[in-house]
Amino acid sequence: MKIMMVNSNQNKIPVPSMPFGLCLVSSSLETAGHEVHFLDLCFSKKTTRDIDNAVKKFQPDVIGVSVRNIDTVSWLDTLFHLNSVKENVIIPLKNVFSGPIVIGGTAVGIIAAEMLGFFDLEYAIRGDGEAAIVEFVNRLEKKESLKGLGGLTWRKNGKIIEENPPLWVKDLDSLTLSNPHQYLELKAYKKFKAPIQVQTKRGCALKCTYCAYNVIEGDNYRLRDPKLVADEIEKLQKETGSNHFEFSDSTFNIPLDHSKSVLKSIIDKKLNNLNLRTMGLNPGTIDEEFADLMKKAGFKDVEVGVEAGCNKMLKVLGKNFTKDDIFKTARILRKINMPTMWYLLTGAPGETKETLKETFEAINKAVSKWDLVVVLNGIRVNKGTLLAKQFLEENPHGTDDNFLHPVFYEPKGLRLEELRVFNKRIGLKYSNYIFPEEYQRLPTFALRIQTAIMRTFAPNTPWWKFNILMRKIQKITGINTMKRLLYWFKDRNLSRKYN
Repeated sequence: MKIMMVNSNQNKIPVPSMPFGLCLVSSSLETAGHEVHFLDLCFSKKTTRDIDNAVKKFQPDVIGVSVRNIDTVSWLDTLFHLNSVKENVIIPLKNVFSGPIVIGGTAVGIIAAEMLGFFDLEYAIRGDGEAAIVEFVNRLEKKESLKGLGGLTWRKNGKIIEENPPLWVKDLDSLTLSNPHQYLELKAYKKFKAPIQVQTKRGCALKCTYCAYNVIEGDNYRLRDPKLVADEIEKLQKETGSNHFEFSDSTFNIPLDHSKSVLKSIIDKKLNNLNLRTMGLNPGTIDEEFADLMKKAGFKDVEVGVEAGCNKMLKVLGKNFTKDDIFKTARILRKINMPTMWYLLTGAPGETKETLKETFEAINKAVSKWDLVVVLNGIRVNKGTLLAKQFLEENPHGTDDNFLHPVFYEPKGLRLEELRVFNKRIGLKYSNYIFPEEYQRLPTFALRIQTAIMRTFAPNTPWWKFNILMRKIQKITGINTMKRLLYWFKDRNLSRKYN
């Protein structure tokens, strides 16, 4: 069959993300003998035109659409991405194509049924898409029943008639590689210093109360052969000319022995000039050997999900580490001079100004002034998480669409507006703090200017250090002082209002 795969994600903040999952699914379809046309709309200026041209030229039998993000998960100035996906992608597709449209991707893994209703579509695939989409297409081609198909959520006449468990791929080593250079115009992504994604595993066995990773990928680790991971990086470097790779695992360093084996396999390859990074390092399982291996393998920066610097809140969030582990991780990363982004989630159940003060004091003690601290105001409640269960127990009517549209947890005794002002007032004291809402509407040309500056004057420096530099300039020019005074007045007025 002829399958058109569409990347609907047009968000470029903080950098454009290559549609890694959609490339994997497309590669699996081609391996199964189907003809694939890949339509990447990330940089499209007129999606309706590009969709119309692609459908008319390719004449697909089935269209698959990847949906990456539901919203910006930021309480302040929230952007609901599904509105633009519906307007710019789904509706134009339905206007020129009457055949089956199936959606998949990270967002669909959380709210498949709700998203089908929002888009007025029939088919969605949750979880691993490689085997499920091939089976879906094969059954359509043979005109066989779709009943019982793993991962398929099926809607008909406005009602969900089937919502099957994901069809997990047990042996990840059996999958074809993503081959992004066959489907994407990599030059467009390289302009923004976007890395190529690589996975070493899927699934997450941790029990963080707010996180949907184990809903999306399952609650057990499925590990790839470390040597095959190294082989993939070597192959991609040779075929794409890129040396910039990001490990997109939910948590790269768990299980620790496996991540060390991956790093050793990469080191053994003796590849030149690798620029590696990873999201989601967990402070619970970092040791000096692991850090040294990262440095030797070619890591240039990392992200650490600490979420809080207060043991009470770490326990509430379901974390597997303590404040002492955060200090230990910071010492180890400083020892190898590893640039680090630290992520904080504020507003969990039981959060108070006292717990926030403890968190900020701990983080300021732990991190370097040239490390970036990203602070999220409020926690987005996702369907299927432990936090969602608690939220509904406390607010039975807190959502009317099962968390499709963003809902944020509000701690008792600390309103989200108070939380925001308190965080901002503290954050403005330090040049290395940033809040996502400050840059989520940044225009594309501004991103290009930022990237061009970094490429010219600091080509080997992580892009995010530009934000710290700008904040330091604001501090020198007195802009920060004016902002701090403004938020001091807001904090005082809120205290009068709510007390």
